[in-house]
Order: sequence, then C-alpha cells, then structure tokens
Amino acid sequence: MGTEEDGRVSARAVLDEAARVREQARRSGRWHSGFLAAFGAVAIAWIVLLESVWPHGAARAYVTAGGVLVVGAANWWAERRQVLPAGASRRLAVAGVAWFALYLVAIGPVARWKLEESLPGWTAAATVMALPFFIAAWAGRRA
Repeated sequence: MGTEEDGRVSARAVLDEAARVREQARRSGRWHSGFLAAFGAVAIAWIVLLESVWPHGAARAYVTAGGVLVVGAANWWAERRQVLPAGASRRLAVAGVAWFALYLVAIGPVARWKLEESLPGWTAAATVMALPFFIAAWAGRRA
C-alpha cells in the first residue's frame, strides 16, 4: 500500500514541477509582445522619415540603411533570448509580410500619390500600415 501512495506523491510532485516550469516559460516569453509593438513603432517612424522628412537624395538611402540596421539588430537581440514563445516567429513573419505588402502595394502608392510629403498624412498612413505588428502583439499577449 505504501508504494502506491509513494507513486501518487511522486506523480503529483512531477506534475507540480511541470506546471511551475510551464508558467516560468510563459512568463519568460512575455517580452515578445512588447518586441512586436516596438517593431510597429519603428515601422511608423521609418516610413515617416523615409517618405515625409527625408524623401529625396542621399538622406533617403541613409534612412533605408539605418532601418535595415535597426531591424537586423533587433532580430539578433530577439534570437539571443532564452525563451522564444510558441508561434513567435510566425507572428513576426506574417506581420512583416502584411506590413511590406501594405507599404509596397496597397497604401504606400496611394499615399505617395495623394499625400506627397505631408507629415500628418504619412504619420496616419504609416500607423495604418503598422497595424499588423500591433495585432500580432495583441494576439501574442492573449496566447
């Protein structure tokens, strides 16, 4: 009889430890939602700088290069984290593709045609284009 009870205690201890580790991993992965929201904010700033503040000349190339460096550094930092939440890479990829499509195909050309270099107009357009990042951050927080 003692071994059966010992087995239950042992099984309960293993289950409790598994629940504790799962909760710790979930808490350790919460950073990714903020990361996606920051990505959205950087996307807004990058588009506004590129299309409204410095739309011509060498400054445009510098803003493009700076944006590539910031995104590369952010991705390098994210990959070095100990915990990457389940579905995090997929959420970032889907949001990035949606943002890029909105910028290149849907909103970007219309905004360039209608808004020219309007700072408030490009800020609004860039915010709409960055929505996929904010939606992915919200979805990641709920997961």
